[in-house]
Amino acid sequence: MSEVNAVQKTDMPEINAQAAIVVTQHEGKILLEKNAKLKMYPAFATKILATIIALEKCNPSDVVTISQNTINEIAKWKGSASINLQAGENISVLDLIYSMMLVSANDSMFALAEFISGDKDKFSRLMQEKAISIGATDTKLTDDNGCFTTEQISSAYDMAIVCRYCMTNRIFRKISATDKYAIPPTNKSPERLLQSTNLLINSQNRRYRYETAIGIKSGYTVRSKACLACSALPPKGKYGEEVLAIILGAENTKQMKFVFHDAVTLFDFTYDNFESLSGKKQEQQEEIDKDSIFSITEICDAVNTLQRNVGEVPVTTFAFGKQKITPGCAYFAENADSAKKAMAAGASVVISEQTLPNIPCIVVANLQSAKERVASLIKAKLGSWSIGILDCPDKINPMGMICQLIGERMKLTKSVAVDNNYDSILKAILSSTKKTDATVLGVSCMVEGNVEKAARTANFDVAILPSAIVSKNPRDLTKAELTEEKLKVCEGMSEAGAIIMNIDDKNLASVFTIPQDIITIGVDNRLADYFADEINITENKITFDIVAGRERYPIELYSDDKHSVYQALATFALGEIMGIPAKQTIMSIEKYRKTDGLNKVRNERGIYVISDFESDASESVGAALKELCSAFIPETARRIAVFSDIGAGEEFETNMFKKVGSLINKCSVDIAVCLGKTAAHIADTADLKKKSVIIFETKEALTEYLKLNLRENDAVLFKASSDTGLDDVMTQVT
Repeated sequence: MSEVNAVQKTDMPEINAQAAIVVTQHEGKILLEKNAKLKMYPAFATKILATIIALEKCNPSDVVTISQNTINEIAKWKGSASINLQAGENISVLDLIYSMMLVSANDSMFALAEFISGDKDKFSRLMQEKAISIGATDTKLTDDNGCFTTEQISSAYDMAIVCRYCMTNRIFRKISATDKYAIPPTNKSPERLLQSTNLLINSQNRRYRYETAIGIKSGYTVRSKACLACSALPPKGKYGEEVLAIILGAENTKQMKFVFHDAVTLFDFTYDNFESLSGKKQEQQEEIDKDSIFSITEICDAVNTLQRNVGEVPVTTFAFGKQKITPGCAYFAENADSAKKAMAAGASVVISEQTLPNIPCIVVANLQSAKERVASLIKAKLGSWSIGILDCPDKINPMGMICQLIGERMKLTKSVAVDNNYDSILKAILSSTKKTDATVLGVSCMVEGNVEKAARTANFDVAILPSAIVSKNPRDLTKAELTEEKLKVCEGMSEAGAIIMNIDDKNLASVFTIPQDIITIGVDNRLADYFADEINITENKITFDIVAGRERYPIELYSDDKHSVYQALATFALGEIMGIPAKQTIMSIEKYRKTDGLNKVRNERGIYVISDFESDASESVGAALKELCSAFIPETARRIAVFSDIGAGEEFETNMFKKVGSLINKCSVDIAVCLGKTAAHIADTADLKKKSVIIFETKEALTEYLKLNLRENDAVLFKASSDTGLDDVMTQVT
């Protein structure tokens, strides 16, 4: 992310600007350049850096009170762009950012500088540090004394690095693509209407508008002349990917605003010649764009590679342990045997702590650290929502309802392991693909260090704290100690993130000291942002209203548990944060049914198939076996239970499968089939004189056995986690 790299030297189309560069947003490859490293005076540099700093350090809803000092400061800059802020005016950080980005308001920048750093000089030094940390090392934003100056110096190359970084921030992208914005009335001003000065996205301008442009910022001073940072996607019918252009030092005349004309020229030329400029053939690029997350080079940069024994291949997903391997997968291998099995299953590359002969591999010093680094980078690169639901009693855990809401509208991954330990959280993130829009993670406070690691790796956009009380806590934390555990999640969150919390829980009062947005829910508590009113509980049904400001939304839940109301409130609040229309959120809430996870069907061969790849094993194995044993089948038919390792930790799985063996002794299961070494512990407790227990080490052997031995009218149960691949076996044999 911190650099751009030349692909090949190519003649530029003729442009007016003194300097320009065009790079790919995804990989940072330079496609076109003209005097790209020439030191110039980009008129938009401070506004872009001020915006990304404000988004990373403030809550967008924070309110800034404009000081007299800010008003005095802007008065020194005659003719400077402003929105005419008034001393004592209260205005949000988000509104100040919009005014900076759309109309280059300097009074808004000075107000933010004072709010964040105390004064403009300290803020200038902060911007300088940010630019260097991103990789823009030739950019200078302060004078020799480290104070604010109008003589900011940078280059098209450096500004491309800065803008690539900024455009990975979801809120920044949204703001930079905004054509019109209305700042609501304040205590000192009526509504202010803003229109972007970037004519590529300005809906009122036909001459320079570029239909696929998505930002970013224009600027002008007498010394810098016209400058533009802009980004675009391929126009309809053209081939390519998102590209970013920086154009500096263009003329403005009565006949032509050359900076926008140059942008259109560069974008058109780029997409007309993308194959030759990028060095990628169209069919190859389409395949890579469709699925890949990282290139091998990007992975090596991320994990501090010791040795690389593999060429460039696109990586579509990651896996470790018993996770499902798909083509393009990079597999974290604990040893040579697991690496060989991963390659046999279709992995493109393995990541290991040792060199593996004849296996394409990336060698790292520490495998766990490599997993965590990659997980963090996936979250940053995909820009997907990351939602953490912190430890709470099962009765008020909103995870199921939230997964239904999000899953109806976008592709998501989720943590489904029985104890929601850190490995399960890593697996959920690492199994994300380019199509993943959100990750929902259940974070346990019961495992020491779990909360801090999860928060650091997942970088939550939203954390949900339904309650500070747990029904059972093996660590014997007090309520206050548990609250502190939950608050640790905020340390790894984006400061622009949000916390959804139960306002009725007095133990969470200290949450209000954190920098993230606080969204409160409650029952009959009108101080909450979203509260439940007119609650009526009847048999198997609850009706109530969700009150949000002046709006009231009636809800009908098929539940007899009052805790479902809290689930609905948390889900509704999340829908609001994610921009899902209230009516759609309510439809999802009302459709939600808590199920045992079992799917039951009789297939065309007459086999009664029961499957469960979602429910936590410790809670649902008994229910699954009960369903298997109660299935109506002829006396000559058999009841077969197929189990697989679930990837929840060896000790936990061993104990669980021993309990399964005892359960089988008590029920009418004829054959227990085990895939994997830990599932094989069923044989430790099963009565092998009366029960048939068959053990397989590979899916291929299991598949062949079932194909040959399943008979008409048999009832067969498949029980495992969703990432073990047992669902593939079921598909092949039934």
